[in-house]
Amino acid sequence: WGVLLGFPVLRLRGDYLAIVTLAFGEIIRLVLINWREVTNGSAGISGIPKVTFFGLMTFNVSDPNYIAKVLHLATSSAYYKIFLYYLILALALLTAFVTIRLRRMPVGRAWEALREDEIACRSLGINTTTTKLTAFATGAMFGGFAGAFFAARQGFVSPESFVFLESAIILAIVVLGGMGSLVGIAVAAMVMIGGTEALRELDFLKQVFGPDFTPELYRMLLFGMAMVIVMLWKPRGFVGSREPTAFLKERKAVSSSFTKEGHG
Repeated sequence: WGVLLGFPVLRLRGDYLAIVTLAFGEIIRLVLINWREVTNGSAGISGIPKVTFFGLMTFNVSDPNYIAKVLHLATSSAYYKIFLYYLILALALLTAFVTIRLRRMPVGRAWEALREDEIACRSLGINTTTTKLTAFATGAMFGGFAGAFFAARQGFVSPESFVFLESAIILAIVVLGGMGSLVGIAVAAMVMIGGTEALRELDFLKQVFGPDFTPELYRMLLFGMAMVIVMLWKPRGFVGSREPTAFLKERKAVSSSFTKEGHG
């Protein structure tokens, strides 16, 4: 899917590429909603099989009491939440490790060169078409893994599970954190997702703005303001890669005595 999406947008770059990518995601979602023979429309697909390890072991990650049963512990949702936390943390660390390894490989260097200057990238003999399609395919692969985990966790998946807001939040996390910075993206993800949950607890704002005020409804407005501020203050994000600069050493002025003698 990443390669199929990459072909129509090969000539685009920067903001236009991001906008068209988001538009394609919304188009595909609407197509899947109306393709009832495959996706069952808005009702989605339920009864997704349990995760198996080559048929040898079965992991029922959608059962809140699964971990308690396996470890013979008292039934409690706390064990399930702890299990999910460490499982997601392990998957995130694995993704970060693979990403770092890819960046150190020739294909990763080509991605960085293409991001900085496509014309210079072509002058170095790098096939920009293949490089772009590889980036799209790799991103789609990571997205597919995340979607598979989401479906196994929920036991249900629907086109309505992937609305435009989710894509916008992911794009905002990348912009705020800084393109090319894993640390920055992790910080931005914690700020945005944590901020969303924190806004749900700000009940004291109702005393200021009235009982009808709902803080969580204004989270996108706050995130938009934050993005504008960050783009003005730090165009490359919180922990974005430093903008390349070149410095020339100041040359010392030639003494007038040398010029008079013909040494200048």
